[in-house]
Formats: sequence, C-alpha cells, structure tokens
Amino acid sequence: MNGAEGTTQAGPGKWLAARWRLWLTIFLLSALGMLSRCGPATAPVTSSPTPEGAPGSVRIDVRPHGAQVSIDGLRSGTTPLSAELSAGSHTVEVQAPGYEPLVQVVDLGAGEEVVLEGQLAPLTKTPASEVMPTSTLRPTATPPNGRDLPSSLPDLLVERARIEIEEPGPCTTGPAPLGLRAVVANRGEADAGPFVVQINDSRVQVPQGLPAGEMVEVWAAGYAAGSENRVVVDVDAHVEESDEDNNVFAQMVPIPTPIVTCTPAPAEPATGSPPPTSTPAAASFVNVREGQFTIATYPYTNFLQQARNETYNVTYQVLDRPAYEASNPMPVQVTYRTLIVENPYLQLTFLPDLGGRLYQVVYKPSGHNLTYRNPVLKPSPWGPAEQGWWLAAGGIEWCLPVEEHGYEWGVPWQISTRPDEQGVTVLLRDSEAADRVRAEIAVRLEADAAAFTIRPRLENPTGAPLAVKYWTNAMLAPGGANAPSADLRFVLPAAVETVTIHSRGDDDLPAYDEPMPWPLFGGQDMSRLGNWNRWLGFFEDPARGEFLAVYDEGYDEGMVRVFDPDVARGAKVFAFGWTDPIAADNWTDDGSGYVEIHGGPAPTFDDSVTLPAGGSLQWTETWYPVAGLGRLCFANKVAALSLSAGGGQAKVGVAVPRPWSGRLLLLLDGQELWRQVVDLQPAQAFRATVPLDDGVPATNLILRLEGADGQAVAQVRAGECAPGPDQGPD
Repeated sequence: MNGAEGTTQAGPGKWLAARWRLWLTIFLLSALGMLSRCGPATAPVTSSPTPEGAPGSVRIDVRPHGAQVSIDGLRSGTTPLSAELSAGSHTVEVQAPGYEPLVQVVDLGAGEEVVLEGQLAPLTKTPASEVMPTSTLRPTATPPNGRDLPSSLPDLLVERARIEIEEPGPCTTGPAPLGLRAVVANRGEADAGPFVVQINDSRVQVPQGLPAGEMVEVWAAGYAAGSENRVVVDVDAHVEESDEDNNVFAQMVPIPTPIVTCTPAPAEPATGSPPPTSTPAAASFVNVREGQFTIATYPYTNFLQQARNETYNVTYQVLDRPAYEASNPMPVQVTYRTLIVENPYLQLTFLPDLGGRLYQVVYKPSGHNLTYRNPVLKPSPWGPAEQGWWLAAGGIEWCLPVEEHGYEWGVPWQISTRPDEQGVTVLLRDSEAADRVRAEIAVRLEADAAAFTIRPRLENPTGAPLAVKYWTNAMLAPGGANAPSADLRFVLPAAVETVTIHSRGDDDLPAYDEPMPWPLFGGQDMSRLGNWNRWLGFFEDPARGEFLAVYDEGYDEGMVRVFDPDVARGAKVFAFGWTDPIAADNWTDDGSGYVEIHGGPAPTFDDSVTLPAGGSLQWTETWYPVAGLGRLCFANKVAALSLSAGGGQAKVGVAVPRPWSGRLLLLLDGQELWRQVVDLQPAQAFRATVPLDDGVPATNLILRLEGADGQAVAQVRAGECAPGPDQGPD
C-alpha cells in the first residue's frame, strides 16, 4: 500500500539553500519591475489596492515538461502549470523519473504572481551536500516556455484556472452553478486564429482568435472536485504554434468558499429613523446536476456469466477468471454518468451504473475527497465466494443480500432526486420486483450542513419471512492523497474494550471469531494503522456506542459515522495492513489504497436480520468530514471533540457539522477550570490551549460542549483518545 507521510525532503530535494533565498527575492523584485515595463499588453492597471485575502498565483515552468507537481502535499498536475493559491506560504514539489526531486517554499502575497522556472537535475551519485545548483529556480522575464519564440508564430497556453460562477461578482441573487474559468494567453509574437478550448468534457469556441500578447477568459459549467481539472487549448490543432507542448493544463483547483448571497435593498426608512444596517450572509443552497466521469476500466464484462441465488431470488454476475486472465486484459477509457449534489460545504457524486454508489464525498473547506477513488476499475479476487470477484471502485457502497459486499455493487441502480426548501434527497433503488428482497437508499444533503444522512431501507415484498444481510461499506482515504498514512487511526467509543476478529493475516493476533483487547494488544496500539503488520478486520460485536470514525492524524482529516446502535448494531473495520500489506495490484494499478468502515443492522457478517412477510426495516445515519482537530476522541451528531493533556497544558478542539453556538468548558473533577463562549461554523475547527497547574491528573479532565440552556450536548474525558504521541491542536 502506498501511504505517503508528507515528510519534507532534504539534500538535493531542496531547491535553494537559505543563502540563495535572499538572491531570489532581489532577483524577483528586479524581474517583476522589468516585466511591468516590457511585458505584453494587458488591461490598464488601476490604482485600487489589492483586496486583503485576495488570491495570488504561481506559474511553474520547470523542465522536463510533464513533471509531477505537488502543492502543499496535494497532487496538482504536471509542468507547465499555473496555480491560483491563497496568500501565504506554500510548499511546491516537482518530481520526474530519473531526476532529483525539487522542493521550494513560496511566500505568496495577496494578488502577487510568482514564476518558477528551471531544469530538474538528473539523478547523480554526488553527495547531497554538493548538489545545490543555483540556477535550478529563478524568477524570469523571458517567455514562459523558457526559450525565445519565433516572431512568425503564436503560442497559446493556459495562464491559470479557477472555480467560480459564470458571472462572478461580490454576491449572487440565488443558486448559481459553479464551473471552471480558464485564462488563455497568447505568449507568441503572432496573432492566433480561431480555436477551441476543451474544459474537462465541454468545448468552448474562441471564434475571434487571440492577438499576440493578449488574454481571453473562457468558462464551462461543472468541474472535477477532488481530482485534476483538464483544459486543452486549441484541442483541434487549428493553430500552428511555436510550442505545441504547453497546451495542456491539468491540476487540482481549489474549491471556493461559499458564495455570498446579496442582501435585498431595504425599504425606505421612516423620516428621522437611522437607516437599517445588514451584513451579507453565507449563501445556503443545494445544487443538483448531471455529469460524467471517464474511468480506465478492464474489459471484465466480456467474461461475465449469470447465476442465481434461489433463497433471495436475486441474480448476480460471476467472472470467468481463467478466461479473463488468459485474454491478457488491458484497461480502456469508459465514460460513466454521474449525479452531483452540492452545497457550500460538501459535494456528493453518485455513480448510478456502478451499484448506485456514493462515489465521492468532497469536503470543500479542505478541497479533499474523503472517499477512495480508484483510478482504474479492475476485478479483485474478493467478494462473495460464489461470485468470485469485486470492484474496489471506491466511495460508499450498499451491500446486500449477503455479506462480503453483496451482489449489487456493479449493476445499475435507479436514481432520482426529491428537492425541498431545506435540501435535496437522492433516492437509490436496486429493484422494483415484488418477488425478491430489495433496497432503497436515501442520501440527504441540506443547505446549511457539512454533513449528509444515509437512510437504508430493506424491503421484503414477498409472502414469507426472509433473513437478510445488509452492510453499508465506506472505502475511505482522507487527506487528499488517495491513500492513508501510517498515522491514520480508527476511533471507536470509549466503551469498546474488546473487538471480535473477522479475518487477519498476522498469526500473532487472535483467530477468527475470537476477542481482541482494544485498543492495546501485546503492547501495541492497534488503533494506529502504522502499527499493523498484515491485513485485519474486526467487529465491535455488537456496536457499543453511537459513532465510528476514521481520523488520519498525518493529514489532520477524517470521516465520522453516527448511528443508533440499538438498530444499526453492526460496526466493522478493515485495512490491508501496513508493514506487510496485501499488494495493491490486486485492486488497482497505481498503488493507491484505503481503509473500510462498515455498518449494518446485524452485529457480524455471520448474523442476519429477519424481515417479516411484506415488512421492512430502516434507520438513519449521519456522516460528516472533520479536519483541523489534530486528533479525534469523540463524535456525535452535534460535534466532534479532541482533548489531550500533558506538559502543564490541555489542548482542546471541537468541530461541528452545522452552525452551533454555546459554551465550551474544561472541567477537573466536576469543577470548572476554563470556559469559552463559541460560535462554531462547519468550515472551521475551534482549537485552544489551556494552561494547567503542575500535578493536575490529566485523566480527570473533561471537555464539555453546552447549549445556551446549560445542557451538555457532547463531552469527552481525557484519556478516551487512543494512546499515542500528543498531537492535539495548538
């Protein structure tokens, strides 16, 4: 499994030693001055100051072109590329096979543009201390492609891209679809004739062409959240250019903060009365749109055979694996339809033709997809034994009527939406048949929530009772790397002291259906993925609390599942291991990976629930992303809490899925040590450090969140977090 831990490279991985940064700053100021005098014609510069907090941009034109660029640990595309970033410090890393990786910290001012240019150094056996070329990175006043341009040809490229509404302004009068806006420049010395720009799956005409030295903006509805957005200039090759290698822009683009809703003009005030004042409020909206994803897919459909489970009267597809493997299969690009539902905080993407799965859960404040997204659909050797295969496509899947992912993860489901004044409900149905067990999954997103609900409903329309198995399986990879880090933790309620083993690859662990102490076993903290050797799956057997969560402390981000344990009694965890994991090529081609959390109405895979004739069973769960807490100790529908103590201080943190106001208290043996009035918003975790007197017993500390009526809505005791290094919030 590939689990990057985000460490900063040393030696040749540094672009510049400290003594060269002063040179860079001086050179940059000089070069920017030259550019302001000699650069291509642009719109006149006004005297308006740069708004505080305005984004800046970085253009990275490092050769060889096609080198992989990561910004702040997030894969952002390939060179050459332009990135619009918030003001502040950003770490840029460029890597290519056969070359030394280069790393540079860029301090970007509001509205500032920085150009990074250079050549990656070929791999060498020279000691790291001797490999520090002073010319690998420099600000430039030369054309962006790093060479003189012939005077007879144009040169088209994408300067930058951003996600926004079609007609941007200080506010919007209502829901408006977001799209990708690209700024296309002609950096050559000849005019370009008409051309076409492809933005993801949309084509935009530029019929007037583009004169030398000028720019044009193009916009298309929709965007790829949690993955690369792709813009191709002159996609039909109508324009002969001096550089044909810089026409492709491919990178992740930050998702904007919620659009502000315009405040209607107030009525004329009465004579002598002061005019009313108002402040714009964050927009509340839920948008729904159809789209599509293109995914590399192995040709497994040519080798499927139909089989039938007579107990449930359900057909399923069996893979003829020997024939499939003998065909030497290679993936091809296949386009799948999607349904996208989003509000200011979340974007949910469904793949109705692949089991109706909730494919992506993008948390807009971080810009990360919390669910795993496999870049290739490849038959794995797992799944129900009689079926013999399964697609680890990613996302959240609905598993029935048998355990181990069920039968219906790869077939089309019906999908529809029900909008109302508060939000949108997406309804997914596997079947309308009256002679078999069937499921309806309702996923709801409301306008003001950084959370969504999942309501599974199992139906038995037949005339006899039926014992059924159902599990919701979430494949998770929080943090934006599409793979967990060693510091990912499985967070179970404090009441869980033992778990029941379902499967394991490590013979030192208890065997199937045997208990294992939680979280410590044999002196190892098993809540931390990096302490696992081989694969492991276990149940709470049954669920002993109302939440189950994954929090990757390496990426400071995670996902929470909140449920009623009296109905949804199943809570299961699975991962491939860390030191000696199951090989990723069993399910993917790029080394990406994930962990799983399952939930259902029965305690284990061996158990079932019985639906009476004509009967049904349903329950509702709440799911929400969490980021910025440092670590996670407790969660419910209201809040996720973090508390750690040591070294004469306590570190506290709280994150909420909905706006919430009240008080946060730190108690010692029931006595108040500290209190803070809080007005919490879903997009920002609250963190604080509270000094403690020497000798305060940390285990007696309690962090409590109270409403205005003084009632506790969430609380956690120090020590309820799994043991480990203090990584609480600062």
